[in-house]
Amino acid sequence: MKVLKKEKLFANSSYKKLFISSTGASFGDLFDMFAVMTLFTYVWHANSLWITLIPVAYALPSILLSQAAGNLADRYDKVQLMFLSELVRLLFTCLLFFTNEPLLALGVLTLRSMGSVMKVPAQLAYVREVVKEDQLLQASTLQNIMFQIAKVVGPFLGAAALTITTPKACILVNAAACMISIGMLFSLKKAGKNIQGQAARSSHQVKETYSNGWKIVFQHSILLRAVILFHLSYFVVMLVDAQISIFLRDVLPHHPEMLGWLLSGIGLGALATGVYLNRKKQVHHPFRLLSLGLLLFGGALFFISCFNPAVMSRYFILIAAPIGGAGVGLNLLLFNYIVQTYSDKEHLGKVYGFINTLTSAVLLTAPLLGGMLVKLAGAQTTFLTAAIIIGSVGFVSMLMPLRDKRERNIQIDAYKKSLRLYLKLFFILLFINQRLHKSKQLICSVLQ
Repeated sequence: MKVLKKEKLFANSSYKKLFISSTGASFGDLFDMFAVMTLFTYVWHANSLWITLIPVAYALPSILLSQAAGNLADRYDKVQLMFLSELVRLLFTCLLFFTNEPLLALGVLTLRSMGSVMKVPAQLAYVREVVKEDQLLQASTLQNIMFQIAKVVGPFLGAAALTITTPKACILVNAAACMISIGMLFSLKKAGKNIQGQAARSSHQVKETYSNGWKIVFQHSILLRAVILFHLSYFVVMLVDAQISIFLRDVLPHHPEMLGWLLSGIGLGALATGVYLNRKKQVHHPFRLLSLGLLLFGGALFFISCFNPAVMSRYFILIAAPIGGAGVGLNLLLFNYIVQTYSDKEHLGKVYGFINTLTSAVLLTAPLLGGMLVKLAGAQTTFLTAAIIIGSVGFVSMLMPLRDKRERNIQIDAYKKSLRLYLKLFFILLFINQRLHKSKQLICSVLQ
């Protein structure tokens, strides 16, 4: 039966081609990003200012243009928009290959990001059009699973490629991925809608173009709460991701390999969550699981922040990694599912345009703010504060009633099960910690 579910989804030719296109683009982007960082750092020997501007070149166009791109995705042919976006990405990727100065490279990266902004809302809105309602969860989780795999495999392959070739060759790999994506998009059939009539009915002024997305979100209680919870967790994830190496350097200065193990554990937890959700046809209480994701991530972060190498084995910190990764996976996958399920098809592009603006703003500001906080208060205090905040928000959101008709019938058992699971995980970690502490005291007394 599990095999039949996948066959039914991939029997959809439109989704299959879109899946191949987005998967190839994800691998190509990660190859490209790895190559760009290597070029700036080791080939051009750029100073810290140029390197700091790289994420700005990637994120700033999305902050400024995502809502306009979402409006275009609702008004025009989504396949054509994705096709044009990939053509622009291919053009500037080839131009980046011939660039040999940091300043010019930043300009090319910015222009390429501007051209690529329209692809995300158009792609996500197109999935809603071509995939059946009972397959939305599987469709969104499959794409996120491949993205998580690409995050693990992409840098590894990029590092392996650099041992036998140059960073410019990795940029060519991204260009080849663009060509594959363009080929898949070219073969897609146009969306079965009267695009011209839709465009005529959706003619808005520029001011409305930038306001429609947030208006739709703010008028829908479920969407608004999901957007707030997801971006809170995403902000903390970006803050932790940027400063986790500093934290590990402080608590485990002689074990740099722990960073790789910890990040791998987080990725493994997120991947396992994706595989689990992919086996389900439907999630009955997605908002509750979204809140549970906050609790899991906050609990894991709290445990990591309280890690004490004097009384714990250094490998003990790895226990929290898959738990935190599972929380991150629940937030990412269920947030996309909630947006796909609770948004109207004709406004989905605008909604994703607004969401991409917020996501890019978090991507730009969270690492900078995290660096400032860690410098002022220290990594351990910053992590502990973030854990308390995100855990408290998850707990409160778990208890708050929902006023949306789709989840009116949620019973108290859903609360009890989620809280029971969270408490069990907490007490298991506490019990293991106490046992290790007693064992270490016993070993020390015997040695003395």
